Amino acid sequence: MRQFFITENVKTRMVHGAIGLYFLKLAAVVISLLCSSCEANVPVVSGSESERSFFEKADFNAAIPSPETIIGHRIGEKAVRYDVLVRYLEALAQSSELVKLTSYGQSHKARRLYYLTITSTDNHKRLAEIMADNSKLSDPRMLSGHEEAERILETMPAVACLGYSIHGDELSSTDAAMYVAYHLAAGKDKVTRSLLDKVVIHITPLINPDGRERYLSQLEHLTGVVSSPDYQSMQHKGLWSKGRGNHYLLDLNRDWVVQTQPEVRTLTRAIHSLNPHLVIDSHEMGPYDTYLLDPPCEPLNVYLSRQNLSWRKRFGADHAAAFNRHGWSYYSKSWYSEWSPIYANSWANLLGSIGLLYEQAGTNAASVKQPTGLETTYRQTVHHHIISSLTNLETLAANRREILSDFLAERQWAVSDKGPQNETFLLPPAIDASRWRSLFELIKQQGIEAELAKGSFEAEEVTDLWGNKLEKKELPEGTLVVKSRQPHRRMLHTLLAFDPHFTKDFLADERKELENRRATQIYDISSWNLAMAFGLEAYWAKRVSKGSSSSDTSKLLRRSSKLKDRSDYGYVIDFASSGIYPVLVRLFESECKPRVATKPFQIEGKSYKQGTILLRAHENPKSLFAILEKICEELDINVHPVGTALSEDGPDLGGRKFELLVAPRVAIASQWPISSTSFGSAWYLLDHELRLRSSAINIQSIGQIDLRKYNVLILPSSNGLDRIIDDKALKKIKRWIEEGGTLIASGNSAVFLAGKERGLSSVRLRRNVLKDLPIYQEAVQRERAARDIKINTDEIWGTKTPEEKAENAQTPKEDGEKEKAQKDKDTNEAKEDIEKLKRTDEWQRIFSPGGVFLAGHVDTEHWLGFGLEERLPIMFMGGYAFMSRHPVSTVVRLDDERQLRLSGLLWPEARDRLANTAYATVESLGQGQVILFAVDPTFRNWLPGMQRLFFNAVLLGPGMGTSQPVPW
Repeated sequence: MRQFFITENVKTRMVHGAIGLYFLKLAAVVISLLCSSCEANVPVVSGSESERSFFEKADFNAAIPSPETIIGHRIGEKAVRYDVLVRYLEALAQSSELVKLTSYGQSHKARRLYYLTITSTDNHKRLAEIMADNSKLSDPRMLSGHEEAERILETMPAVACLGYSIHGDELSSTDAAMYVAYHLAAGKDKVTRSLLDKVVIHITPLINPDGRERYLSQLEHLTGVVSSPDYQSMQHKGLWSKGRGNHYLLDLNRDWVVQTQPEVRTLTRAIHSLNPHLVIDSHEMGPYDTYLLDPPCEPLNVYLSRQNLSWRKRFGADHAAAFNRHGWSYYSKSWYSEWSPIYANSWANLLGSIGLLYEQAGTNAASVKQPTGLETTYRQTVHHHIISSLTNLETLAANRREILSDFLAERQWAVSDKGPQNETFLLPPAIDASRWRSLFELIKQQGIEAELAKGSFEAEEVTDLWGNKLEKKELPEGTLVVKSRQPHRRMLHTLLAFDPHFTKDFLADERKELENRRATQIYDISSWNLAMAFGLEAYWAKRVSKGSSSSDTSKLLRRSSKLKDRSDYGYVIDFASSGIYPVLVRLFESECKPRVATKPFQIEGKSYKQGTILLRAHENPKSLFAILEKICEELDINVHPVGTALSEDGPDLGGRKFELLVAPRVAIASQWPISSTSFGSAWYLLDHELRLRSSAINIQSIGQIDLRKYNVLILPSSNGLDRIIDDKALKKIKRWIEEGGTLIASGNSAVFLAGKERGLSSVRLRRNVLKDLPIYQEAVQRERAARDIKINTDEIWGTKTPEEKAENAQTPKEDGEKEKAQKDKDTNEAKEDIEKLKRTDEWQRIFSPGGVFLAGHVDTEHWLGFGLEERLPIMFMGGYAFMSRHPVSTVVRLDDERQLRLSGLLWPEARDRLANTAYATVESLGQGQVILFAVDPTFRNWLPGMQRLFFNAVLLGPGMGTSQPVPW
């Protein structure tokens, strides 16, 4: 994972400009007195809420610049841009001893990410001491005893982290954050001064600057001289890419589990260092709504503490009272359920903070006419967030001692040997060392403590990732041992527990909703286990034998390997590690000609699996050694020189079992109806992770695009391809495939291609082939038989005893008559039952999963499955079940109903429908091929295990699954 972590005290950098500071303060005083848009001390004639000051009786320090003096307009008049925001943050830090500005990282587009620290002068002077004391509360093992704990609880201020605009198109939060910072820094009233004595406040005013800037540019382009309050106007919609996601269109508020994005990763580091007791996550929702506040509704994560939920009710009650005083509408305990830890506030709650969610009806920096005929203004939405933030801070200050006591008690339990949740998580070394190290780094990034076993050891009462129970299990040296007795016990179990269950009461309520054709109550996915996401062997054990282990895991960090020896014949690179993919990209860029082994082999005493990369010296540039030497220095890979083509076992290196790969020339379909997040995930993986050049093409113009430039076309998940790709476009795509192209489609785009009328694939949706289910079941049985070959030599050679022959004797005529009678019976029953099958299938689809891990079987001998084990956890969602049979190659097929569900809610109806269906298929079409994934393997960048299938499709597909012409 690439890191972007730089911390900088901007105030320290700026305070030396004393002369500039003098004039800045002088100007601020003058402008604050004269500017008609200033909030403080400005009489308001109209009683309209959109015209009133946020705090009409507020008394502000005139030496502190108000936002208006820097940004040039009233707060809430329009959305502030990033550069102007930063200018104000710097001015505020420069002007006030109560404010410090810290840069904690940067976005993909190199925009600095900041947080403000605002507290009293006395607290600033002892900030290092406060952080040290708070670290002791966060890890009570550091406390000297009860007396020190009491001293800290009595004297230490509470710590709050306020986060705004993690979704770039939810605009009002950032403008509200700017005013909240000003109010705290400049407010002279006793309430504000007392608040700053009791709380150290860290404000992150803009988490997603790339998304916000992109969205504001779109709105500026789409807004005329006269603003429209009509929410259907493009002024309120933006363009396809919008601004919710970051530069790669990825949803940062779904990144808290895997933390692949720099905006989340660096903020996580900051939060871990600050150990906040309160975390605020500020959002917007649909324009015709009001305001959602805590607490959430069921289902709730099983690892949330009772104290956490109790405090959130208290904060919510104070929040509601503040809104009541203004006469504002709001609600709680609705639609937002906190089962999964994938959002900022839900993640914070499991970290041990009190995490609160705001959702304000959005107006896109303008006004929106409501169904009542009234208009909601942007300034009103900003005002609501301001009141929310300040109210929550006041609740924290008023309950400081009790909240800190509960925070300490929670951590004392976490580091004790008391239950529940006191098992040990075990992650043994994996063949895919790169994937294993990435998971280890993520565990560490999440603040979870882990040790490395120095020798083999025994674990008792063990459960593996597949749900199997073992009395004992021997684990090897190098196993990662993660004990529950640590400060972040709840986070450990939340992220790594295999199969948390919903309560029976919730299941009954959910079932009732579904059976009455209403929507699910589960907000987003129901499973997120990290070991399953990475596709790695893992265990939980109730007891682990005492053995030698070390907390020093530094040797697990990536280290550049050296290529020492040249070879006259060539070099091989093991395909086991996920680190192979950027290596292949570099080889293609260097005009090398890599080959891939289709069978395992042994050479010079070392065994290699299918998928191993071979570079024959005579086929490659004369600088091959230098190219490989540089790759080894920069990437996580080992290259092995071989001095002969003669294998000790398996195919020789000069034979036909080493297929020549072809450099991919990739086009990714974008724009409506392609899902922007599905596009973003694929784009990010290829561009950022592999550094592979690709072209984003407009799917709406597919008829005018010259597809001959590309040999790979990716169709991310979509909704409505049939409205864009007409018969003419289909013929064009088909011709391109037949001439050697590789078409890769995921999710609903795969659903589109699976239609018989498209003429591109033999894969079908289950709902469309109900009468043929026995045929597909027979295909599954044949696949299983092929995985477990059994030879009966008596059957082959006819060497049965006379008695066996007589017992099994049957005339061909009798055989044929029985077969015909059974076939006629099956046909008649099928005709009678087809309508019932349709009704049953429709009923079963009501219970389709919203995000569960299912067990998949991988054909590891097929090139699409290279680098994977035979079983792979598959993240599955939706109601489309894919049916496949020969000649389609089903590289990944879901398991049977007995072993299908691994984690998450899978109703029996959905289980019966999805069992034995296809997840990943490959089929030839002319000289090219079509690859379908039932669900997007790049989903949110969560799934490194499934991502190997995607990488294989892109990097191996043009050479392995197609027929390319020999160069002229």
